Amino acid sequence: MKFRFRNLILLAALLTALALPAAVRADEEVIDSIAAIVDQEIILESDVAYGVNTLLLESGIRYPPADKVAELRRQVVDAYITQKVLLAKAAEETLNVEDRVVDKELDKKIKALTAQVGSEEKLVEYFGKPLAKIRREMREGVRDGLLIDMLKQRKIMNVHVRRLEVLDFYAENRDQIPEMPEKVTFSHILIEVKPSPEARAQADARITRLRDLLLAGADFDSLAKAESDGPSAPEGGRLGFTNRGDLVPSYEEAAYALDPGQISEVVETPFGLHLIKLIERQGERISSQHILIQLTPTVGDWEQARVRADSLRGRILAGEAFSDMARKYSDDEDSAPKGGHFDPIAASELPVEFAAAIGGLEVGEISELFRTTLGMHIVRLDDRKAAREVNPTDDWALLEMYALGQERERVFNEWVAEMKKNHYIWP
Repeated sequence: MKFRFRNLILLAALLTALALPAAVRADEEVIDSIAAIVDQEIILESDVAYGVNTLLLESGIRYPPADKVAELRRQVVDAYITQKVLLAKAAEETLNVEDRVVDKELDKKIKALTAQVGSEEKLVEYFGKPLAKIRREMREGVRDGLLIDMLKQRKIMNVHVRRLEVLDFYAENRDQIPEMPEKVTFSHILIEVKPSPEARAQADARITRLRDLLLAGADFDSLAKAESDGPSAPEGGRLGFTNRGDLVPSYEEAAYALDPGQISEVVETPFGLHLIKLIERQGERISSQHILIQLTPTVGDWEQARVRADSLRGRILAGEAFSDMARKYSDDEDSAPKGGHFDPIAASELPVEFAAAIGGLEVGEISELFRTTLGMHIVRLDDRKAAREVNPTDDWALLEMYALGQERERVFNEWVAEMKKNHYIWP
């Protein structure tokens, strides 16, 4: 049996899609009819349509060809049939999922879809219904998905692979296994650009003016769209519903202390200065909007950071140890205690600025200074490993994981196929 990497996630992805509300677009008309039957359970074409549309949304395909839609429809119908069979088994075994677990997973799915389309407003537009209704329609599907996952884990948890099976898997699938990407290991010094008192005074004056306007009756949404420096500005600064722990502590402390409709004092976070308005509270969940004024460094602040970084680079080139300089002077709190060292990372995953700086370096060389939104950077390339084929000597744990995934998929699919024989299924 040839290995297909998509097979390991396809059923999970489809069952996730089936946990979502109808996604029929406003310009599409679906005439409802029966797509499939499992015992006494009917699967409607409208159910299949929202499964297909949601998969298209998650994959970013806006204008699918007809054959792609047909293929997805077939997969969704089969996944629905599988879902019905598995839920019957879960009911037989009296499995249950706690409400708090369902709510947590539901929040994750709403966030993922919101990120996919860009905002809650766009999500509402896509599905053609209010967010509260989207959540209600999703909830039972999310519970079903968790029950199925629980059932699946029970079935496959005791499935293992022996060493010979891993080697057989490698021999059969060697040409399909993605190669190990080029990896780099580097050390790093960040000289953060910090706003001067002059820059802070400018930000303070700006946000004080905006708060005065709000207290005088200005519309929060309009002011956020026109003045906020935050990514949520186009949505009027609205962040949607969040739970405790989702946002930075200083923002949450201020937001949770507000009554609906109330506007906060100026709140400072690592992102800048905020004015917060509480829109709605649902237990421990809140919906808020904000205006963000970033503490933007001046040209002089950037020049000071550049001079400091250039001085450190000169000392390193003159012979002082990179790791000592990183521990003493780097503003990167994560890497500084480790002498600026980062674990190996795929070159393709590097931020653009780092990729450009590292790209032409030989091992041991020091980069030129380069700039990101955080400040000025110096990098030393510590190691570079070229892309290569996966092999049992160097990548045993990875091959074992792939082989185990394939074996668990086989066991699970055979189990589902046997269960289907005990149900009436049409077509």
